[in-house]
Amino acid sequence: MQDTTASQVQTLSTGRRLSWQRRTVRFVDRQVFLLLLLPAFLILFATTFGPFLWSMGLSFTDFNLANPGIAKFVGLDTYSRVLASKSTWNALFNTLYMVVGILVIETLLGLALALLLARQFPGVRIARSLFLIPLMTPPIVVALTWRMLFNARFGYINYFMGLAGLPQLDWLGDPAWAMPSLIISDVWVATPFVASIVLAGLLSLPEEPFEAATVDGASPLQIFWNITLPLLRPVLVLAIMFRSIDAFRKFESIQIMTGGGPGDVTMTVNFLVYNTGFLFLRLADASVLAVIMVVLMFSIVVACVEWIERE
Repeated sequence: MQDTTASQVQTLSTGRRLSWQRRTVRFVDRQVFLLLLLPAFLILFATTFGPFLWSMGLSFTDFNLANPGIAKFVGLDTYSRVLASKSTWNALFNTLYMVVGILVIETLLGLALALLLARQFPGVRIARSLFLIPLMTPPIVVALTWRMLFNARFGYINYFMGLAGLPQLDWLGDPAWAMPSLIISDVWVATPFVASIVLAGLLSLPEEPFEAATVDGASPLQIFWNITLPLLRPVLVLAIMFRSIDAFRKFESIQIMTGGGPGDVTMTVNFLVYNTGFLFLRLADASVLAVIMVVLMFSIVVACVEWIERE
């Protein structure tokens, strides 16, 4: 009896010692992990959060590079002036117009392309590889190519429209077509990104609901509407979140293809930040616009993440 009790006490003591050793090892591992992450975090802070905090600080001043004296703290006066400007609201409208157009078209085309590439047919792997080519093309090359294609006199688009007997358009010079031209160029380059995300979601869906629906006699349209689409909603929201952030930051194609014109019909918030800060040297006003753009993008991210978590 005494030997059994001593053995139990020794076993309990050994278990406690091993448990303490495991906790110590886990604690050390966690500290080493955080220590290894520290350089990356410092670089991220220096290149992202640091400039943003500096820009936010400038937004409460009257700093102007045309008169680079000591910046005076003016509180919300700069915000009031920027928000009272018609150019700000015009840029916000143009940005929302562009972002909504991009998201709607790319989501629909990306979904259709993903459904096509999810099928098994000869050469499907080659097709899945080839449709990613636009993503590999540098944005400046894409913008220059589309500027030549949309050229009113020498562009291939107007050339083939003329052969088809259709009226030729001044794509980049007509206020009615300048923004749609930007949207078309973005759809070409970014739709494969949406399709790749949706395709990954399609290939990871469970097969049981589809087999059960087929046995019950459901049509392909019913299967898509009642099973495929609901299961893909989180994936679609994720793709929309990524594309909305990228669309808000769109700059190269605007700079190369339209320069914000004709007039100001393609002047987005991001392009207005560039013009205000680097052309007119009003860094305080540009900082306010940058803060507004960041707030809009952050709101979209929060809304998408919360929706995904609810699903």
